Amino acid sequence: MLEKMESMRVAYLTNELDLSSEESARFWPVYNEYSKKRMELRKDMMERKRNLRKEDISEEESVKELDEQMAVQEKELNLKRNYYEKFKAILPAQKLAKLEPAEKEFHQEVLRKLKERRDQRMERGMRPMR
Repeated sequence: MLEKMESMRVAYLTNELDLSSEESARFWPVYNEYSKKRMELRKDMMERKRNLRKEDISEEESVKELDEQMAVQEKELNLKRNYYEKFKAILPAQKLAKLEPAEKEFHQEVLRKLKERRDQRMERGMRPMR
């Protein structure tokens, strides 16, 4: 399932950014590296948010966790800056400007399709038996 999703994402972004085969060959290894590092930071952020939801966390621990969240957000922004410099060496600015909106559109499309599938399953499960 994840492999299929990844190939769909590559196809979608390649199409939306109108990448040539040369651009794709140079872009995707760098993007995949960026994506992996970004995912690691986001996992860290989610863990920090889970820690803050604990009921028995002290004021001091809460402040520490909030500071850590800010540090992770700064790391994510620095990562984005760093990789956008790398991307600019590969893609023209007009194509790079489309990257983030295309990523968001792809995620929205995936969520929409998942919701449709869930709704269809619910409808099938709620039909009266014959």
